[in-house]
Amino acid sequence: MNPTTADFFVPPDRMIFEKQYKNEKFESFMEVLRTFLLEAGLVKPPMLACLAVAGVVVENTARFVNLGWEISGRKIEEVLKIERVELINDFVAQGYGILTLNPTKDCQALQAAPIKEGAPIAVIGAGTGLGEAFLTVGAEGDYEVWPSEGGHAEYAPRQEGSNSLETELRQYLLIKYSEKARVSVERVAAGRGIANIYEFLAWKYPEKVNKSVHRSFLGPIEGPRTFDPAAITKAAVADRCELSKQAVNIWAGAYGAEAGAVALTYMPFGGLYLTGGVTAKMKDWLSGKTTGQSTFLEAFLDKGRVTPMLMRVPVLVVEGEDMGERGAMLKAVRLYLEQQRRRRPSQASKSRAAPAFVVKPNLISATSPGGGPDVATLSEVPEE
Repeated sequence: MNPTTADFFVPPDRMIFEKQYKNEKFESFMEVLRTFLLEAGLVKPPMLACLAVAGVVVENTARFVNLGWEISGRKIEEVLKIERVELINDFVAQGYGILTLNPTKDCQALQAAPIKEGAPIAVIGAGTGLGEAFLTVGAEGDYEVWPSEGGHAEYAPRQEGSNSLETELRQYLLIKYSEKARVSVERVAAGRGIANIYEFLAWKYPEKVNKSVHRSFLGPIEGPRTFDPAAITKAAVADRCELSKQAVNIWAGAYGAEAGAVALTYMPFGGLYLTGGVTAKMKDWLSGKTTGQSTFLEAFLDKGRVTPMLMRVPVLVVEGEDMGERGAMLKAVRLYLEQQRRRRPSQASKSRAAPAFVVKPNLISATSPGGGPDVATLSEVPEE
């Protein structure tokens, strides 16, 4: 669930129904959810639901200010008669989604290093925004995901010698966003950061602007300006525009530097996973395959005396873009198992039958990264 769209799907043993809705066509989230349940043809409401939302979750409630919507897990439970509804941050969902991956099959290694079982895992993802989260193993032996708002930490310009270009970029963004003294790293290292960087470079070097690329970046002449970062990444990959290539390199460096800061904070010897739509689309640029040089890894490792420690961190690009869906499903399944464990046998026998969960093969890995049960064990849950 994000400010633009709402995506729903119904497992358990197979994908029964899934659909995306445009939020602008509905008056409230409850209306969207009612529509989905009706169109899914469910005879009874689901036993539980896990909703991954693009925003801060406080006391099982999230707010979308631009829509004027409040999403309350408790209210959904009461109105739709669902036993349990849990809201999680969308990037927390991506963290849980990581646990469904086989690192050797579902990821591309930017820096190969042994994955230490049970060690912390970190996730950073460049999409529209910059998401960050980390995972630790709990008392039950399973990884749990912890949210972070690290993408809103301050951006620190990097420069070599007298080259002050990134410092000038920071000054440009201070003015653009009417900030008093700070610019968040998300303004540079997220997907929209590519647009910000290119916009700055086009302002500073107007003589270098490729008019065709610039028109695509700005959007239709008669419509609203789009400032589309995809126009810049496409031109950079196709080697059609020097400013676009420079913008993407600055972005990759900022992304790598922030990933390095995340690695220093959490020491994720269980793996540092890079997610997000922009990451997946630009993985060859990040790895250096496109240009022959990885600006991302150079910035990631540029941490002075602690660089040798960072060289021990496995850095993996997640190739799929469905981590949120995977994670919401895994979290829902965990909630279901927890709910069943809490029921006494006499109560469980009177409750509705528990489904025998079997998830799609491409959603599971052979073993759980945390040493505890993984999604695959759900295929063994007996029906009551």
